[in-house]
Amino acid sequence: MTIDRGAHSYGRRGGPAVEDNGEQAEAVRMGLAYTAFCETHEPAWRSLALTRIGNRADVTAVVEAVKDDLARSWAHVLRFEEPAAYAWRLANRQVADRVAGSEPVEVEAVTFAAVIGAFKDVAKGLLRNEADEVRLYAAILELPDRQRDVVILRYLLGLHVKVIGAYLDRPVATVHSNLRHARERLGRRLGVPDLPDHGGAP
Repeated sequence: MTIDRGAHSYGRRGGPAVEDNGEQAEAVRMGLAYTAFCETHEPAWRSLALTRIGNRADVTAVVEAVKDDLARSWAHVLRFEEPAAYAWRLANRQVADRVAGSEPVEVEAVTFAAVIGAFKDVAKGLLRNEADEVRLYAAILELPDRQRDVVILRYLLGLHVKVIGAYLDRPVATVHSNLRHARERLGRRLGVPDLPDHGGAP
């Protein structure tokens, strides 16, 4: 990835880091756009990290790292057709780096409850006890990346498939296919043919 040497860097508070060179107004506008972007998309990055990492301290560290990465190359990020997709890839990379080569993380109870709670409506009547909940959580972590991404965005955030497509830079038909295959995999772990789709709008 190439970054313009002249691109401004935006502080973690959204304030532009620029010299007084006549570009102050544009820098302020860019800083506000950066802040609004982070506020809009942070829930998705947090849900991704929460599901895969399992403890709040590391989740916060991942989200802050994504924001820092974006701040350093914000002008460049805005040139992408789907900046949200670029940011999602950053979040996935940060999560992967954090879990690579580490011992399995003990999932905090509050994290487990948050993730499984999001699936209570999806798996109506299928989560009969804690063992079923553990099996479902493990099955989510074992999904291929493409399927896990759509599951997190659909069921933890309830996003429309068109929005998910923008996040992942995939056609809506591909999102539907990934989601269907993911539900089939999760359903098999619970002993049913398929999970119903009770996520966001179709």
